[in-house]
Amino acid sequence: MTNKPQAPQAAPVFGTAAKGEIVTIFIGPEKKRYNIHKDVICHHSEYFRTAYNGRWKESDEGATLEDIEVEVFNIFVHWLYAQTLPNCPQLILRLAEETDPGSELGWSRYRHAWELVLKCGMFGDRFLTPAFHHLAHNTFVNVQFGEGVDGGASGVSYATIIWAFDNLPSDSLILAMMVDLQCIAWNEEQDDEEEKSDLSQLPNEFLVAVMLKQNKIRVCDETTELSACDYHLHESEEEKKACPANGKYCKS
Repeated sequence: MTNKPQAPQAAPVFGTAAKGEIVTIFIGPEKKRYNIHKDVICHHSEYFRTAYNGRWKESDEGATLEDIEVEVFNIFVHWLYAQTLPNCPQLILRLAEETDPGSELGWSRYRHAWELVLKCGMFGDRFLTPAFHHLAHNTFVNVQFGEGVDGGASGVSYATIIWAFDNLPSDSLILAMMVDLQCIAWNEEQDDEEEKSDLSQLPNEFLVAVMLKQNKIRVCDETTELSACDYHLHESEEEKKACPANGKYCKS
């Protein structure tokens, strides 16, 4: 006799969760304190669900994650309760920081915002929160393809490429996207002096991948159409078919 597949666990009702247990988590070297509804965080994260049913179950002093950045955890907590992630760098920074970052957004702060989104994806992967992992990943991809910014797809900033190749796994779709956009959508005229100063620091893995991709385009007549959907994380083929970016392409 085969076991019937279990129905997915229902999302917590916030009115009920608000009357439930509050757990305390201390984040970063300075141990920033967060008080979070246990039912909410345990529903979305298998890591926290297992921890609070195991090694943290009897803890009265709260849990500590010293190697997590406060900015990243701020964004995660916002997502826990709102289930959204903005595609605007000013809003990302506002969620990440204790104070309003102001209206001015220089290039370095713009890069920092999207590096935080990449870090959120890594956080979601590490702490077994697939919905947050996928949303952060896909948000970063969408922005690089022009969603939320003017001008459509373009090459990723060199500083972000350097960071990504140092921190993301070698099989990451984000890395593949960075290579493909460099070959297809990048324009040398986009590089200001700050960008040019980062050229010499580009990782060899990235440069070799760009060379190989350009060779395929030139010699093998490989398609020069790119779709954000090809770099998204999808739960299923059905979800991929329903993706708003599926079938939308940018060309060289």
